[in-house]
Amino acid sequence: MHYSKVSTSIWIIAALAGSLLLAACNDDVESKGQVSVSVTDAAVDAENISGVYLSVTEVQAKSESGISTVARFDEPKEFNVMAYQNGEVFDLGDGELAAGIYSELRLILSEGGSYVTYEDGSSVNMEVPSGTTTGYKIKGDFQISANNETDLVIDIDLRKTLVTSGINENEYLLRPTARLIIGPNTGTITGSVEVDTASNDRLVVYAYAEGTFDSSEADAPAEGEARFDNSINSAIVAKDGSFTLAFMEEGDYELIFSNYTMNEVENSYDYEAMIAANLSINGILLNDLVTVEANSTTMLLVNLNL
Repeated sequence: MHYSKVSTSIWIIAALAGSLLLAACNDDVESKGQVSVSVTDAAVDAENISGVYLSVTEVQAKSESGISTVARFDEPKEFNVMAYQNGEVFDLGDGELAAGIYSELRLILSEGGSYVTYEDGSSVNMEVPSGTTTGYKIKGDFQISANNETDLVIDIDLRKTLVTSGINENEYLLRPTARLIIGPNTGTITGSVEVDTASNDRLVVYAYAEGTFDSSEADAPAEGEARFDNSINSAIVAKDGSFTLAFMEEGDYELIFSNYTMNEVENSYDYEAMIAANLSINGILLNDLVTVEANSTTMLLVNLNL
């Protein structure tokens, strides 16, 4: 059989076009990565609060090219932020994003789905500015790589984000101060405090990135802010002396210990003072700083100078 040059040329062009189309399809697939989003918390100071609830309808991500949807839910996902502490997380959802650099996550909230509950069974609405429109915003850079999965954790840390509105002490505002964490890049600090915690109403430990703590952090906060506002993380020391600081990024940290006394009238804890502490690992005294490495746990022995 004889093929003309024209037929051969057409075949070659068709083959090239098919190859280019296949390559384009492959590029489209490879230009996306998987992302999972979960939520964690530290603790609130008010003992009469039993729950802080969010109802999420959509998770979005922001990049220079615009806003992309990570996950959208047929039924809003409602959860109590306070129920996920000491490294526990609520699995919010997962999806795909185009490969690239992102600067922010957004939680789009349902109307009336943000509220605070009290131990007596009552509840009040919680204001989340732009929560139902452009969403509750969590700033932080992260990269999505093609064909890889990125695990993101939103640390809401209600101790800092949940504040009274300033109009009524029983009305709450959720500040946009949550931090965004890339899960696999973090470590954990666990500690055992050698002190009779029963003699104190409450001990709280705050973690500060090296060189960022100032004694003024212990001063009474301005309206709409929190004491120890620049701490990276915090934890309540349990009655057995144990504490956990989870999802800590690699680096050196200074730990600040403070005690609080119970206010029976307000049913909350009042700040008393900072407490000096000696930190050691396996009997070796540390020079004030604790080093955290990714995917590892740093175990401390803490001796408080009461």
